[in-house]
Amino acid sequence: MSESVADTSSPGLARSPGYERPAQNASGEDRKLGDEKAFASLLTDTVVESMADILGENVLSLLISKGMLDNAENPGELERQLSLTFGNGSVVLERMIVKALYRKLGIRSDSTIGFDYAKALDAARHVFGERRK
Repeated sequence: MSESVADTSSPGLARSPGYERPAQNASGEDRKLGDEKAFASLLTDTVVESMADILGENVLSLLISKGMLDNAENPGELERQLSLTFGNGSVVLERMIVKALYRKLGIRSDSTIGFDYAKALDAARHVFGERRK
């Protein structure tokens, strides 16, 4: 029995070469764009890894083949796709994605306050940007 590994070669899931720091002489706009691209790459990688961990490689492959994770870096679109597919279970998936992202960034999460996926990602984006300065 051979294990199947999810193909993440879909255009929306192409992994960037890494989360490198932008060149020191880059303009503020270039640096901001670089930060956004690096965060989008980190988020996409985290979404894919989380889905594989939570749902398994076969379900991840199915989601990718249907194009459902092509815009994983877009919180509103991912929320919509997950909600259409998993209903109320989508909130659990979103929480797990945020938990994994926060762990990667070394952010403590407060599970006692209400959860908002987009706001949680904004907080992570802010911390990520601050750490890259």
